[in-house]
Amino acid sequence: MRKPSQMQVFDALYRVAAAGGRGEALLGDSVELARPAYERTLIGSGYPHAYLEFPLRGDPCFDLLSVHQSVEPGARFAPGAGFGRQDMFDWFASLQVADGEVACGLELDTSSGQGDRAGVYLQQRSHTDLVEPFLASIGEAARACSYLEVLSRMPKGWPPAYVGLFPGRPGTPLRLGGYMSKPDLRRCASDPKLLGKRFQRIGFSAFDDRMLERCSALMRLAPSVDFQFDIMTDGSLGSTFGLSLSFAKVRPREAKACMTDGYGARLMDVLQGWGLADDRWRLIADAVFARRAEFERDDGSTGQLALCVLLNYAKVKFVDGVARPAKFYLILAASELLQDVPARV
Repeated sequence: MRKPSQMQVFDALYRVAAAGGRGEALLGDSVELARPAYERTLIGSGYPHAYLEFPLRGDPCFDLLSVHQSVEPGARFAPGAGFGRQDMFDWFASLQVADGEVACGLELDTSSGQGDRAGVYLQQRSHTDLVEPFLASIGEAARACSYLEVLSRMPKGWPPAYVGLFPGRPGTPLRLGGYMSKPDLRRCASDPKLLGKRFQRIGFSAFDDRMLERCSALMRLAPSVDFQFDIMTDGSLGSTFGLSLSFAKVRPREAKACMTDGYGARLMDVLQGWGLADDRWRLIADAVFARRAEFERDDGSTGQLALCVLLNYAKVKFVDGVARPAKFYLILAASELLQDVPARV
């Protein structure tokens, strides 16, 4: 076959994720809105990672985050695409960093019917100096000061990793996300009061003892965690705290065991026991796969694509200290393998 397009790859991976009744049980009918919206996020020649975020309780649906690992300088969105973010991707394409070291994307709240809007996302990792120009590229330069002010209060073991903004959400919160270091994760997992002290240092006050106990209990299960705070337009922290429990180290061949009697099953049992999930999570592992597919290049040589659906995170959001129903993230990913196969003769 010829090298598949970005949409062909998305459709193929989505079919895998949704097969076996998973589409109906986990994802609902959001794809009808998500697919055309996702097509409007495509730019350049690479394959963006598509993150499907779906609830583990309530009506099945999903939101979609489309993340580009790199974009060629001069790449343009198709007419009518891009959600008005060409300047953001022009800036992203101009960065002098290694491919994949920094990522940029668009977030689609398709479950809420907002397929005509898109949030923005930058995973800068250690390149915190990129946050200010990123915000400038989306017309939000004035919010850099409040971001940096909150960043200055973060504990040493809570490094930032990404920033996001969704104009369609109430209050237009600026999201600051990061990853807890392993030592601080262990300390906060064993001592909920220490976690409360961390929150107080950051300036986050929307918590109580029950929330601290629940966060620590989840941290004791997770090999690594991601945190999220919302910075409001006045510079204050919002009442929401997001805690994401990572599955990043779970290989495709390990997914079934992980979700049957391993870490994933233990975590899901806790979430279900708290009423934050039902048993639909048992379908997730069968979505995971990884394989190679050959394609024919324009010059007649044979290339290979790595195609996979991967476990990513389980997420619990606390609003004013109260846990909301949990969500799960799957990654739909494709990349062209570097090794070449000689051209046919």
